[in-house]
Amino acid sequence: MVTFLKKLAQDIREVTKPVIFLFCMFQLVAVTNWLVLESYSITPAHTFFAAVGALFGGKAILIANKFSYLHIFQDRPVVLSVLWRSFIYALFCALFLCSEHILTGFLKHEGPVSSLETLFAHVSIAHVAANAIWLFVSLILYNSYVEVDRQLGSGTLRRVFLSRPTH
Repeated sequence: MVTFLKKLAQDIREVTKPVIFLFCMFQLVAVTNWLVLESYSITPAHTFFAAVGALFGGKAILIANKFSYLHIFQDRPVVLSVLWRSFIYALFCALFLCSEHILTGFLKHEGPVSSLETLFAHVSIAHVAANAIWLFVSLILYNSYVEVDRQLGSGTLRRVFLSRPTH
């Protein structure tokens, strides 16, 4: 039981930063969608959906980190590692978010075929592409921060940006 709790605490610590980052990113995506769709009514429900998306994305990143192929560019220039990790994270996040839509449709409708038909009928390719671009670019920023922080020493950037200056 103790090892389970230790593992759970470690997973929560690992997923906290990406969830906070993804929450902010999904809020940006939501605002972009509202502007593009000319729907300016921002409601608490939209923030809730951004939070749920961030939790799904954080879990996707947590799972992606468990696979060894994520580290294939570790001995290459950092830019390759950042781009690769961003691509894999975006792919996992997209898969998780699509599975969320399919599961919701499956629970609402009679079966998997009906839920897929509803998904394809209500989701525009342009909308998905715009969200994927936001996700990939945002994850490049996130992974750049993680790599720079790792190079400088874990927690250095947090201290630089969030601590009061000592001068």
